[in-house]
This record gives sequence, C-alpha cells and structure tokens, in this order.
Amino acid sequence: MAKHSVAGSARSSRSSSRSTIRSTINRRSRTGQWPPFGPLTWPTRTQVRSWLAIFGASLVALLIRFLVPSPVSMADNGDGARLLCGLGARPATGGHAPYLAYSYFTYLSSPQCRGIAVYPSAERVLLDAARLLTLVLGLSGVVNLIALGVVTCAVAAAGIAWLSCALTSTARARIALACVLWLVVADATFFDVYAAPYSEGAALVGLVLVAAGVAYLGRTGTGFLLGLTLSAVGGCLVFLAKEQYVLLAVPICATIVLASRRSVAGIAVAGLLLIGAGFYAHGQLASPAARELNRQYAVDSIFGQIVTGHDNVRADLSSLGLPASWARYAGTNYWSKPAAVEYSPQFRAYRGRLSDLTIARFLLTHPLRIFQIGQGAADNALRMRVSYLGSYAPSAGHPAGTLEDRVGVVTSIVTSLPAGLGLFWLVPLWSVMAGTALLTLRRRRPARWRRDAAMATLCLTGCSVAAFIPPAYFALATTKHMLGSNMATALAFPLAMALLGAMVRDGITETSHPREPVLAGEPVLAGEPVLAEEPAQ
Repeated sequence: MAKHSVAGSARSSRSSSRSTIRSTINRRSRTGQWPPFGPLTWPTRTQVRSWLAIFGASLVALLIRFLVPSPVSMADNGDGARLLCGLGARPATGGHAPYLAYSYFTYLSSPQCRGIAVYPSAERVLLDAARLLTLVLGLSGVVNLIALGVVTCAVAAAGIAWLSCALTSTARARIALACVLWLVVADATFFDVYAAPYSEGAALVGLVLVAAGVAYLGRTGTGFLLGLTLSAVGGCLVFLAKEQYVLLAVPICATIVLASRRSVAGIAVAGLLLIGAGFYAHGQLASPAARELNRQYAVDSIFGQIVTGHDNVRADLSSLGLPASWARYAGTNYWSKPAAVEYSPQFRAYRGRLSDLTIARFLLTHPLRIFQIGQGAADNALRMRVSYLGSYAPSAGHPAGTLEDRVGVVTSIVTSLPAGLGLFWLVPLWSVMAGTALLTLRRRRPARWRRDAAMATLCLTGCSVAAFIPPAYFALATTKHMLGSNMATALAFPLAMALLGAMVRDGITETSHPREPVLAGEPVLAGEPVLAEEPAQ
C-alpha cells in the first residue's frame, strides 16, 4: 500500500507540476512576458516571391520617377557643406550659382572643405553607400548624388515591400497597399530630398522602415526578429538624422515595447535606442556645427516667431530676459544680414539667453502663444512644397528655380484644403488616426493585420506630433523643417483609413446579423485560439 501511495503521490505531483508550467506559459503569453521568439521559421517561396515582386516593381518605378527624363533633387540652400564636407567634397556648378536655383549631382574633392564644421547625421551612412556606388557605376566625382538617390530609393522600396507584405494576405490587397505607399513616398513634397545634400532624406525613408518593423513585432520567430531589426535600423535613421528629430525616439521606442508585448528583447532594443539618442543629443553639444545651428535656431524662433512686431514686443523681450533695444530686430531671423541680432553690440553679452531653455520658459508662462505660434507652424506645414529651391540641374534645360511636379497626389490633396486651417486641421486629424488605432487595439482578439496596422498608425501619429514640436517652437517653422511631420502623417493616414473602414464594415455586419451570445458549455468555433484557464487560487 505504501508503494502504491508513493507512486500515486509522484504522479499527482508530476501532473500538478505540468499544470503549473502550462498555466505559467499561458499567463505569460497573455501578458507578453514570455519571450516571443518561438521557432525560427524561414518564409515560404510564395512569401519571398511576393516581397521580391513588390520590391522590384517599387524600385523600378521610383528610379524611373527619379531619372526620367532627367534626375531631380532639391537645390542646396547653403546647408549642404555641413554634410558633404565630411566627404571632402563640394559641388561642381559649372559656373552657375551654387545655391537655390539649380540642383547639382557631381561633388568633387575640394580643399575648401578644410576647417568647415561637419554636422553629425545618419545621412552619412547613405552618403558612404553612395560614395561606394559612385565608384561601382563609374559616375563622376568623389560622390555623385545620383548614386545617393538610387540608394535612398532602394531603402524606400524595401520598406514599401515589407510593410505591404506585413499588413495584407491577398495579392490584390498587397498590390493596392503598395501602390498607395508608393504614391506617398514618391510624392514631390518628399521625393526631391532623397538625392539632395540634406539630412532629411534619411529620416523620411527611416519612417517607412519603422512602420514596417512595428507591423512585424506582433509575430513570433523570424517575423519578430525582422520587426526588431527594421524598427532599430529605421529608428536610427530617423532620430539620428538631425537634432530636431531626436524627440521621435520617444514614440518609436514606446511602440517597440508595446508592439512586442513588453518582451525582454523589445525592451532591450528600445532601451539601446534611447541610449543612442541620448548620446547623439549630448554629442550635439560638443559639435561646433551643431552648436552654431542651435544658436541659429534660437535666433530664428525668438525673432521670427515670438518677437515678431505684431504684439507687445518690449514685454516679450522682457519676459525673455533680453534688452528692450532689440525691438528693432523683431521679425528678422539669423539670415537677415546685416540686420540680424548677431550684429548687435550687445549680442555677446546676451548670447547665453538665446537658448531652448529661454524659449521653453516663455511658452510655459504664455500658454496662449503656444497656440498662436503652433498655428503659424501648421500653416507652413500644410503648404507642403518647398517652393524656393529648384529641382533640376542646369543640364536639364529648365529655367532657374523650376520645380518638378510629376507625382503630387498627397501634395494636391493637402494644398486643396482651405487656407489658414493649420492646427484646426492637423489636431483633429491626428486625434482621429490615434483614436482609430486605440479603438482597434481595445477590441478582443483583433485580426492580426488590424493589430499590426494599428500599432504602425499609432507610432506614425506619435512621430507626426514629435516631429512637429521642435521646428514649430524651437526653430524656424519653414516648410522644409516640417517634412518629417508631413511624411509620418501621410504614411499613417491610409493605414488609419483602412482600420476605420474595417470598423465601419464590422458595425454594418453586426447590425445586419447580430451575434448570438455563446453560452457556457457551447463549443467554440473552429480556428478560435483558446488558452488554458489558470487553476483557481
């Protein structure tokens, strides 16, 4: 009897242990504590062929849009040397004016770059790849920006393919989504930056990779690892592109944690990205080019957006801790030479007051001005196109300053809105997109594509707001500085509309065919995932 009793006790103990392990796995799967790696399975041939087809078609279409009948870019506004002098290169202008009117693609080695402070940017990664491709393709110059355009188009096409394959299950839906995303990426508002001497190009294509990565983070195994990789690479391209995009690390990292169900790997990657963003922001303080740019931004914000001459100028200067005699500089900016404030005899004494901290204190004590300044910035954002920088090289035969507009669906839609809407359009739009994503995530067991699309929408909407704040309040809110916010909004909009359409369709279906409540003891429909219940405590 003792032996039977011991054996029965052992079996009972093993059964209890298995039940405990099973309940622990189920509990951690529900709460997201269990590492979501799973078995590393390779994609099927059909999935690979589908990705290659969308990537190839998107890339070919982007290259045709870039090169036919002549290459397009955005003319240098004078900032190009901060980036390209890191490669020791200056543009070959052929005797034409170097700025504003024409784009130049050939950059030659130049001793003039010695001593010029170089701005740290993730765009340098794309430029290094372009320099290598310049040699491979036999293009002229140390680095040719046609090669930069090819590299950027390839990254964007890969992002389109990954995002389209992540959110669709049929070939028809996949092609439709890829076409919509292509129209956003190829829109003239954004496209000219891809082969231009600016850091915005890295941020814009990085947003596409981030959206694609977030859409895979809800998977297991290889899909999860792909999502982490795309999110990390895209995030680095975005918030290491330039200082005004560092704030985007917050919504990107928060979404990585949430989309990965608070897994250890997701938290680790998000933490590393935040640390990298912090080091980049700290390194900006040590960079001469970045310090000069920060001072320029502060002057632009204070005298271009706060002390404008349309209100009590002397009271504003007093609140900012600046001399009343500087009222003469109201409405100017850093480039208003020789009438800019940096030529004032008192500039050296008050230079320390021209900072983000001074601006933040003013805004916190003048809340009404937050809306007024934001409204002006939003109006600039809704203009979409940078209209004073030419798109063509002199060899294209177009007049100086000509803008290309071969693809402009997004631009046409936005610029058709009534003038002056500003925040009265952007804030409700952001709210609807974020609200749609949150309502989708609150549903019980939403379809996988809906959850993935909702996470991508939520991330992009957060990026839209985060990219809006720095140029709107701490720099000069030019249309060019709003490109990151506009790109994130344009990418989020079709995803949010797809989710909203699915919710409306569900509502119509439930109204026409209401579901019967499932009673206790009734079988669950086939295909419904069921988690084992935890034992009662």
